[in-house]
Amino acid sequence: MTNHSLVAHARSAWSIREVARRNDLSAQFVRLEIARGKLRAKRIGRRVLIPVTAEKEWLENAPER
Repeated sequence: MTNHSLVAHARSAWSIREVARRNDLSAQFVRLEIARGKLRAKRIGRRVLIPVTAEKEWLENAPER
């Protein structure tokens, strides 16, 4: 495993665009889920970050289809 790979696994939060990309969704939909209170996010300065644990909970609580 390279140093870059180790750093990627140690992350504790993702940006809106990263969560959207990781889950094949639009950034607008992710923002809407945050506004609806379904996805927890933190504002750090001007950035909005989604904790890794919040993304996991959000996916686990998504309705089954």
